[in-house]
Amino acid sequence: MSISTASLAFAFIALLLVALIVLLLLRHFLPIRSTPAYVLVPIFLALFLPVSVILLLPIDLASSLRTEDEATRGVWFPERLVLVAWRITYWLTFALTWFILPLLGEYIDSGYRTPKDRFIYSLRSNGRYQLIVFALAVAGLVYVFLQNGFEGTSVKALVMA
Repeated sequence: MSISTASLAFAFIALLLVALIVLLLLRHFLPIRSTPAYVLVPIFLALFLPVSVILLLPIDLASSLRTEDEATRGVWFPERLVLVAWRITYWLTFALTWFILPLLGEYIDSGYRTPKDRFIYSLRSNGRYQLIVFALAVAGLVYVFLQNGFEGTSVKALVMA
């Protein structure tokens, strides 16, 4: 199944419009020219990826329709392309949320002067935070095991929560 030209054009124009809106938003709140690229790119992605889900969801729904008439489907892409787009969006957002943005925030707020010292401080601070989150997760897992016994469904419910 090939991609229709109209679908490709719509998706390209919509993503460009989203990128432009995100850049205008960044320009409003940040001095773009004096902000270093190592700050600007992750912040751009942190805003662009969740907003692009607004486009990805209807495209996914239209692509999963089982109709043979391409005109009634609207904007659609092959199943594999939609899957790859969801995975890229999910994993980049996950990495930005849990690792990159917290490290970057601590790096910028660090009082050290050299980049090496700032990075080490950021790693220590975020390592401490990740260790606390992990310890709380283990405590929650122990609690669920004590309350419900060792069942896969209770662990699955905890992980999903």
